[in-house]
Amino acid sequence: MKRIAIVGLCALLAACASENYITDVTTQSHTEEFAVADIPKPIVSERGNADGVSERNVQAQVIKMTPAEEQKIVKATPPAKPKVTIAPPTEQQLAMNPRYGFTIQVVAVGAQTKVDQFANQLPKDEQPIWENYKVVNGTKWYTVLYGDYATRQEALNALQRLPEEFRDLKPFVKSIDSIKNSDFPTLNKLN
Repeated sequence: MKRIAIVGLCALLAACASENYITDVTTQSHTEEFAVADIPKPIVSERGNADGVSERNVQAQVIKMTPAEEQKIVKATPPAKPKVTIAPPTEQQLAMNPRYGFTIQVVAVGAQTKVDQFANQLPKDEQPIWENYKVVNGTKWYTVLYGDYATRQEALNALQRLPEEFRDLKPFVKSIDSIKNSDFPTLNKLN
């Protein structure tokens, strides 16, 4: 391989050095031939059957099946399950696992003292009042949240029953799940 490269390089340099250089290019072609193997054919007797195969042999190997209508279908009955009664949760269970649905965000303020002022002015019925601390665009905010309602519609109805001074602040319904899944999921109960 090295010799061919050296000879070729010398010929190329010689061609560059002289203006008249002629070379002959020859090619070779190669063809291969393959023999085809003979495939034996089955031996057929005068009756047209292959050796060793007869109608008697074939019928002996056939499995006869019965139609689907004749087969018996057996249905299994599941074992009887004991009856289960569902009991409502106890008071202790309810206290341990509070339900989270919807609440009303009454106001967002920048100081903890204002949170206490607004919380003290909200109706003192059986609804909880929460505080949620968060940072929005680098600014600290405290939101005052009122109530725990199962549906958005219940929360909207409660919003309409708030005193007018709170409705003027444009409160809105908020999902407690959205607070729990936010970057600031802490809810501090104030009452």
